[in-house]
Amino acid sequence: MLNILILSVIKNSNRSRPISMLSKEECKQAINKWEKSRHNFEDVKKLIDPSAVFKFTEDNCKWIKENNDNEIFHCYVGVHNNILILIIMPLYKDGKEKIHLNQYITTPLTNLTEEITLIQIDVVTTVSKARLSRNLEIIKKSKDVYFPTFNEPDITLKESLKDIEKWKNECLDWFGYMTSKKSKRKKIFRVFSVPTADLEREDKKDGEIVALFGFKKSSIYKTQLPILIFVTTERETSDRVIIASSNNQELSSTNTKDWSYPVPPYHNKDNFNFL
Repeated sequence: MLNILILSVIKNSNRSRPISMLSKEECKQAINKWEKSRHNFEDVKKLIDPSAVFKFTEDNCKWIKENNDNEIFHCYVGVHNNILILIIMPLYKDGKEKIHLNQYITTPLTNLTEEITLIQIDVVTTVSKARLSRNLEIIKKSKDVYFPTFNEPDITLKESLKDIEKWKNECLDWFGYMTSKKSKRKKIFRVFSVPTADLEREDKKDGEIVALFGFKKSSIYKTQLPILIFVTTERETSDRVIIASSNNQELSSTNTKDWSYPVPPYHNKDNFNFL
């Protein structure tokens, strides 16, 4: 079996940040501020650090799991106190947003203060056999090594690094073009649709999650599109370990996906009531 783990060791304290929530009205105001800011390149440069990330505490993740009834949830982009934030919108089973809640959790775009180490571990299956006669004499020995490809993860270390690096190096150029007169100015994201599987891993344990921006080439739109790459964490030692896996299929023990997609340009049947 091929297992691929992307591990990140964070050397700082394991203490979680307190949960941050905004009222429904504050969320709408923050979303409207991003709607205005995303068309102005100078405003965008003040809000987005190419190397910054979003951090979800254990309490954030628990809130999402307790309130979300769907296989996906929405992450609205907003601006609050001159800081870019994600506003988490849970969904009903039918895909409609839970707009009746009085408050919604948020997480700010923040700088990393520690080093991250990404490690890919490839595991193969070795089967050793020995045949004994009725007199317990060794008749035959064999060893087979299997390199299956059918459970290759959707996200490999190489692909993740490429997506993250492209965002870091090219995002400001991308925003510069998207906010220019040459662009229709309608393709800068306002919300991300995120699979709930991005908050889970096979051991079912809780832990902090880091969401990183990345760029993924779209064959449909013929351009690079921003994505969110979610990396889950665990705390088995005094250090914190982030496991970014690829696909939680039965034949793979990995569990990370980057199937989050931006709206716009993508659209589906979901109702985005705060846009």
